[in-house]
Amino acid sequence: MDSFYYSSQNLLNENLARYPALAVGLPLVGGFISATPSTKSAKGYYESLQKSSWAPPASVFGPAWTGLYISIGYASHLVALHTGPTAFPPSTRSIAQTGLGLYGLNLALNLAWSPLFFWKKQIGAALVTAGGLFTSAVAMSTYFFKVDQVAGYLTLPYIAWLGYATALNYDIWIKNAQGPAADHARKFGKDANRLGKDVGDAARHAKSGLQHEANQAKDEAKDTARNANRNAKNAVNDASDRLDRELR
Repeated sequence: MDSFYYSSQNLLNENLARYPALAVGLPLVGGFISATPSTKSAKGYYESLQKSSWAPPASVFGPAWTGLYISIGYASHLVALHTGPTAFPPSTRSIAQTGLGLYGLNLALNLAWSPLFFWKKQIGAALVTAGGLFTSAVAMSTYFFKVDQVAGYLTLPYIAWLGYATALNYDIWIKNAQGPAADHARKFGKDANRLGKDVGDAARHAKSGLQHEANQAKDEAKDTARNANRNAKNAVNDASDRLDRELR
């Protein structure tokens, strides 16, 4: 992994990311190549899976990924401009190189996801890859922001989409995968839903009980106030009668 990290770092620093067309073309071409094995069957397979109502149609993925690849590709170019010997301050160069190394790792994970999910139909393995993809994207974005704020902002839609895609991958895995791990996850989800319902019911009962006690206390307070007021009036009347009798 370390050798791949440093190789990708050198490749991106010296050859590709310095040139906008190559920087943008790298993720676009890689994404096209990774999707090629699954192009014919991807739509049918995706549509056949059980999904939640918030899952997008298959036609959304192509345009979405194209725009995101362009965004992160150009961001990598902006960061690569700071890897030369004239970078100022000098520490920026090291930060930029680290960010581009993470970018290379992120692209490798990105290119591995589509064949795993659509071609191999390994939804669980794709989910693990998606988790690494999201984590590396966040780390990459952090370094990009330290070098160039525009580059950092260009990665934010990519991170948001990866978070959504990872959640979608998990949802599909829960609903479709077979095996002990998936069965355990489904059972855990049902137990969590049941627990949430029980907690909600308990909260509603507690609220109802507290409201009843509060109303009862309010009524008792009103009765006490009325009795105190009545007693006070009676005491005043008695005192007034005694005073009248004494004056006579």
